[in-house]
Amino acid sequence: MGGLCGVFTLAYLVFFYVFQDAREIADSNLDGYLEVLLLAIPIVVLLAATLWLSESDTEADLRLPVVAWTVGGALLFAIAMNTALFVIEPEFDRGEQWLILLLSTGFGASAGSVTGVMGLISKQRERERNRKNKLAQRRKREREQLEYLNQYLRHEVLNEVTKINGYAGLLEDRFDVGGEDAGYLDIIRHSSDDIAVFIESIREILDATDHDPQLEPVDVVSAVETELGWLRRSNRDATLERRGDEDAYALAGGLLDRVVVNLIENALEHNSGHVSISIDISAGDQWTTLEICDDGGGIPEAKRARLFEPPKSGDHGYGLFLTHNIVELYGGQLILEETGPEGTTFLVQLRRATKANRTSRVTPAVLRGAAASQASD
Repeated sequence: MGGLCGVFTLAYLVFFYVFQDAREIADSNLDGYLEVLLLAIPIVVLLAATLWLSESDTEADLRLPVVAWTVGGALLFAIAMNTALFVIEPEFDRGEQWLILLLSTGFGASAGSVTGVMGLISKQRERERNRKNKLAQRRKREREQLEYLNQYLRHEVLNEVTKINGYAGLLEDRFDVGGEDAGYLDIIRHSSDDIAVFIESIREILDATDHDPQLEPVDVVSAVETELGWLRRSNRDATLERRGDEDAYALAGGLLDRVVVNLIENALEHNSGHVSISIDISAGDQWTTLEICDDGGGIPEAKRARLFEPPKSGDHGYGLFLTHNIVELYGGQLILEETGPEGTTFLVQLRRATKANRTSRVTPAVLRGAAASQASD
């Protein structure tokens, strides 16, 4: 578009240079140089279209038709006017004929440019509607999958969890369990409780589609240390450590520990042999960040694009999907920061709970409003 605008400008300059006598340019029936002023209109329209295209975020494939419409309009008007002049054979001097051709070509290009831009805007809106529809369909499908999973787990698993806890209690009551055996019983009870919490997390995510949950300040360091303690006892071949700040609070809910457990267990499950995992906690001005790093083999490139989406089949892949939903439920974000042969790094960012608001409770909607206000400032 910029090139076309330059071509028309150059053509006008050449015209003025060749036909310097104003009497050959202006129509004697009009006052002054109205035709000459009209020449500026196509340049202004083409320049405006060029600037709009350069500033807009439209897809590249939608811009080419605008150029095609502009060139086509210019050629169509030029051919039509040249044909008319040939048939009518008006008594115009050469300067007036060229002026008419330039005007018709310029206005044809302007009309084509405006038509192309309007078509681009229409197609862009249509694509945006299609994207929104696909997103709505995907969310509906995800909700249906979660509903099915939740019902299945509640029906099939919660009863078994109750049995596990019950029999663990019977063993402790009937036998004098101590030492390392008592630790094993604690792990059994903790693991069965984790299953129940996992099922409740699905219910909480589903409920969040109807209303925002109440968030409260959570001691991130304490939550991470607690879960690392249990994970070290049940995964003795792995090295688990915490680094970073000793005082870090985030606005979250009761499922923050599931976020930590899911990310660590995902690293343990998909990496064989000895695995070293570190959690680096940092409290920034706005965000409390958990950086979970492992030294495994990385995530295959084919899986990265759909890493946080629910699996279409099988029973693997729900962990990261649920973790992503929990973090978003709390107004935060889960990011795959890095992955490769040297290992994988996930970032969990949650709104920081400062000392001033550690006693308050908010919703994700309030956090989003505050973030928008800060961005506008």
